[in-house]
Amino acid sequence: MLSLSEPTLSLILITAQQSPLWLEILLMAGVLVAFGVAAGFISKGTEKLEALAGQGMAGGVILGLMAALPETIFVVIAVIHGAYPVAIGTALGGNVILFTLGIGLVAVAYFGRWKKEIVMKEDYKVDVMFLMLSTAALLVLLLYGKLDLVTGVLLFAIYGVYVVYRYSQSHSRIMQHMRTETGRKEFLEAAMLMAVGMAIVVLFSNLFIDTIINVAGILGIGAVWLALVITPIASDFEEQLSAYRLTRGSVGGGSTAIVSFIGGKLENNTVLLGVIGIFAAAPVYIASTASEFIAVIIINVIAIGFLARGRFTHRQGLFMMALYFVTIAAAFIV
Repeated sequence: MLSLSEPTLSLILITAQQSPLWLEILLMAGVLVAFGVAAGFISKGTEKLEALAGQGMAGGVILGLMAALPETIFVVIAVIHGAYPVAIGTALGGNVILFTLGIGLVAVAYFGRWKKEIVMKEDYKVDVMFLMLSTAALLVLLLYGKLDLVTGVLLFAIYGVYVVYRYSQSHSRIMQHMRTETGRKEFLEAAMLMAVGMAIVVLFSNLFIDTIINVAGILGIGAVWLALVITPIASDFEEQLSAYRLTRGSVGGGSTAIVSFIGGKLENNTVLLGVIGIFAAAPVYIASTASEFIAVIIINVIAIGFLARGRFTHRQGLFMMALYFVTIAAAFIV
């Protein structure tokens, strides 16, 4: 999720080189088509990889890392330029939209396709456990009040343990497939599909965000709306579309889609915040972004509560979607 301060967005709206509205809309439509193609590649690659490495490694680690790549790049750029509130907002913001609107749409779409609730599969509780751990770390960080070298290293360690555990669980399964020519071919096909999809996303992401900003400027949409509603949805659009394709593609796809959300946002909670703590020129105090920490913690706790029983219903999905709009309304009021 792209999160920019209002002055930063106002400057962008003023200085952005705007083309005619019809051209911007045409560009936006073209990028949406490209994202649709990318989502097709990524979802097919994920399905192939899941059969070889399991849901946790394919959805939680690989797809989670890919989904968080644009946000990772943006956080690094923001840290280099010393825009620490922007970096924190970007790291945390994706949790808000994906664990409310995103996960809600997945549940509703799954029910519409399969006429039943999502049943989580394999050892999904590992992903939920690490989400709990990262959420607890956010609470401790909020009480501690700053991001520094120590907290950055600890946050990195949480994600490192998650990746190592997932790999150790999948290692024998992966090696078994890699011993056969068919297995190696399947891995290569999965890697190529996901790489092509991710390349399309990286290639068109900036253009999509620029187009959204330009259209907002032409239509006179305020910077607050842009920061809280329009740009976050745009920046996470491909991730949501890939999850939708997984949900519609197979009965088990809903579980994989949710695990990919958890994996991506687990990285946001740990690695992206860790980058800020480790590479910032000085400790970064988080009082100005406390509301974002609190919102993410509350939303994560609710999502964990729903997922703990191993099922996710369309009614819970509708509740999470409503929670998104409550969160946005609260942000405007505050």
